Formats: sequence, C-alpha cells, structure tokens
Amino acid sequence: MAVAAMAAAGFAFYPFHGAPTARATANTRRFVLILAGASGQSESGKFDLEVAARTESLTSACMKSHGLRYLPRNPHSVVDVEDASDFSSLGYARKHGFGISVFPHFAPEAPAAKSYLKNLSAASLKAYDAALPGCVDSAQRTTEKEYGIPEANSEWARVDHKVQHDRGYRSALRAWRSCAGAAGHPARSRLALITDLRKQYTSVMAGIQGGDQVLPQDKVAALAARSPAWRRFHRSELDAAVATFPCSQTTDRAYVSIFLRYLDQER
Repeated sequence: MAVAAMAAAGFAFYPFHGAPTARATANTRRFVLILAGASGQSESGKFDLEVAARTESLTSACMKSHGLRYLPRNPHSVVDVEDASDFSSLGYARKHGFGISVFPHFAPEAPAAKSYLKNLSAASLKAYDAALPGCVDSAQRTTEKEYGIPEANSEWARVDHKVQHDRGYRSALRAWRSCAGAAGHPARSRLALITDLRKQYTSVMAGIQGGDQVLPQDKVAALAARSPAWRRFHRSELDAAVATFPCSQTTDRAYVSIFLRYLDQER
C-alpha cells in the first residue's frame, strides 16, 4: 500500500543536509501518515497538490533570476487527484480497480505559457531550455526539504520494516491470503497481486502501442478502449479489486494500528 503511494506521488529520496524546520518536521509527520495509509485520500491529494504548487512557484522564481518567464502550472496539471489509487473506497475499486489501467486526467496547460515560448527568439529559447532543467531540479529539492519528504521516506521505511516483522501483522497477512484465495484471487499480498497485474498490463499495453513507440496519452487511451485485450484486463483488474476489497480493509486496519504503535514508540 505505502510503496504504491510513494510511486504514485512520484517522490524520490534525496540526502538532506541541515536541521529541518518546524514546518518540515510537521510535514514529515503528515507524509509518514499518508504513506502508512493512516490519512484519508483527500489529505493525500492535498499534500501532493501543495508540493506541486510549491515546486512550480520555486521554478518560476528561479527562471526569473535568469531573466526568463516561467508561468507556474496549475497543480492539477501535474497531479491527478480524481483518479489516484484509493484502496479505501469500494466505489473506486468498482470503477478503477487498483488504478493500474487508469489513464490520468490532468488540467490542460495554460495557453499563455505556449504563447510565451512561441514568441521567444532562437537565442532566448536556447537559454530557456538550458536554464529550465536546473531550475526544476533545484525547485524539487528545495520543496522536498521544506515538506520533509526525505525524512518521511526514511521514517516510513524504518517503521514499515518493524510492521512487516510484527507477529500481529503477519497474522493479518495470512488472513488476507486465506480471504483473497477464497475470493478466487490467490496471492501473497495485495502488493503481490498488484505487481502481477502490472506485469500483465505492461504486456497488454506493449501490444496496443506497437512496441517502443511513444504516443500521446489520449491516443493510447483511445486505442485501449478499442482493444479486446485491454478490456479483458480492465475487467479482470476490477474483479480482483472488488473481490479482495473486504480482505484488504481488514488487513489495512491492522497495518495502520500496528504502524502507529511503532511510530509512537519512536517519538
């Protein structure tokens, strides 16, 4: 669950140097709870949108220091909060399964941004392209420090390790396996089930896209909708998510309870 959350959010670990601020410490706590599944889906989406907005703002400020204009993107054009995986919702499972075969919906890019780039001279456009990657990287690193993301990743991994070896959680996983097997979806865990489905999905999408060619997402979605193989996979994903939903809810509650117990012991 938490591994999937980290991957969906797109966060990466960077070494942190210097003492964290009070804000970063508070945000570390927020993100740890999100990764553990102890916060609601709305809090997870809110956090992702805040991080995206701050990154865009810092990128804009950095580009301005180079004498260039960068219009911050709408956070919703970077983060899809509507279709992000939600393991706590049966409605989501019925509509999107585990979120594997979802084609994200992002807000469109502002026309003004494209217009600005089109009106740049060749020299200015070259300078823009040279400066942007560094500004984006700097903005991401600063935002991750401000939001305590490296510390949260580290803390979650440390506590999760304890949970995975906890006798109570191992018992909960055995119960999940029994429940999921009875529902027709034998697997070691939900994560293992999702991993197996992702492998199948990769194969299906390779066939649809015709190898390594890169197509616009809207075209890929249209091709998928017409593909019998994609429709069969999508149906099987939804069936697996819905059938194992009650099993997962019980295991998730056990995970959160045990995680919070270990987390409190560290504080």
